[in-house]
Amino acid sequence: MKRTLLLLVIGLLLASTYGLALEITSVAPSRAAPVTLVVLSGGPFSSQSRIFLGEQLVPASRVEPGRLEFVVPELPAGSYSLTVQDDAAIAMQPFLFEVLALPPQIASVVPDNLDTCADVGERLVHIEGRNFLPGAVVLLNGKSVASRFIDSGNLEFYFSELPAGVYGVEVRNPDGSASLPQSLWVNSIPEITSIERDEEFVNHYDIIIRGKNFFYNSILVVREPETLIGRPFRLLAFHATRGGAASSGDNLAARFDQLEYRDCRTLVYQRYPLDMQDKGLVFQVINPDGKKTGSYSVTLP
Repeated sequence: MKRTLLLLVIGLLLASTYGLALEITSVAPSRAAPVTLVVLSGGPFSSQSRIFLGEQLVPASRVEPGRLEFVVPELPAGSYSLTVQDDAAIAMQPFLFEVLALPPQIASVVPDNLDTCADVGERLVHIEGRNFLPGAVVLLNGKSVASRFIDSGNLEFYFSELPAGVYGVEVRNPDGSASLPQSLWVNSIPEITSIERDEEFVNHYDIIIRGKNFFYNSILVVREPETLIGRPFRLLAFHATRGGAASSGDNLAARFDQLEYRDCRTLVYQRYPLDMQDKGLVFQVINPDGKKTGSYSVTLP
């Protein structure tokens, strides 16, 4: 009888001892970057339960008898022993938890809008963000481009001459983690910024048209007052080519006019007016893709 009672007491003590043992049955996720919420299942957990990643104490953000939550602290990337303990017990079979490097993040791309006419200096693009690592690669629409690593928050790259459109800019670290893409716009909309009278000749003079995003085959449309009764104005259209070209219009004089493409910022219009009296002229440049400038008014012969 005494022997049976002793065995019962020992069994109760053992049951009580094992009942105090903490148990981690699952960790989700088992690998994560800092600031990620992690859920431990098992228990029994209490307000006295303490979470350790390696030797660092990590505060619990939520405690339930069978559930424990914490946020991954900012630790160097690597594998850490994950344990839970309280005043009476340590969790059996600690988990191996992998802290991942923070993924790169892009805060801004400057400039985020480029002209097709931008020169080399204007094509230098600066990426500002965080968590960039040495060896990080800049991706433009998924393809890597040559770039310069400045520090963990800054990268630079040159944008080559590419067709107009929207391009996605990403940063990918050597560990494979990548940022969300940021948009970089390439704009081909032409713009006239100034029109000025240049050299004069016996029967014609030059007009310098300055702006941006002109093409070698852009079209210049000129509206001028009509001298004939019943017609308020006439339209002349000139196709630009390198070195000047013949033009098209609705009268004989127009055929002498020419439009020369100097560069993407400069067009030269050789104008043969019917007379040298000043009149109101309206200019507009239309690109091959249909994009066009606003109307630009001047007073010239």
